[in-house]
Amino acid sequence: MRRFLALPLVALVALLAAEASNAGREQQMLTCGTYGTLTVTVTTTKNDHSVAWGTGKVSSPRLLGIPVSFSGTTTDLTTGAVLGSFFQAKGHGHGMHRRATVTCTSPPETGTAADLGITGVNPTDTIEFDFSAQVVIKQH
Repeated sequence: MRRFLALPLVALVALLAAEASNAGREQQMLTCGTYGTLTVTVTTTKNDHSVAWGTGKVSSPRLLGIPVSFSGTTTDLTTGAVLGSFFQAKGHGHGMHRRATVTCTSPPETGTAADLGITGVNPTDTIEFDFSAQVVIKQH
């Protein structure tokens, strides 16, 4: 289960910027409300403990996305059991709380429990991880 819990952190890190020296850039597809599906360039880090709140950039249209909260759920699709979930808010829920937000989601990640390293469930069960973020969108 510990290895699979890293998946939410990987998704979280994909949306966050880090000031760490091992930071890199990658692109991720997100669906953000009325903006539709966007290719977002984000800063990533290899150290889960170096996570910092930052922005995602969209080239066309030129937008910045500032995350204010993240959530995710891990579900065993074979049994319907929720295996875990998380929620993290910027500033204990007070970060940019007066700004309008849009919900951005990534496509669900799926795999077998064995492939994802999840213990305590049947290794052939299909597991799904869903991720979303509340984001303030600004023109860039």
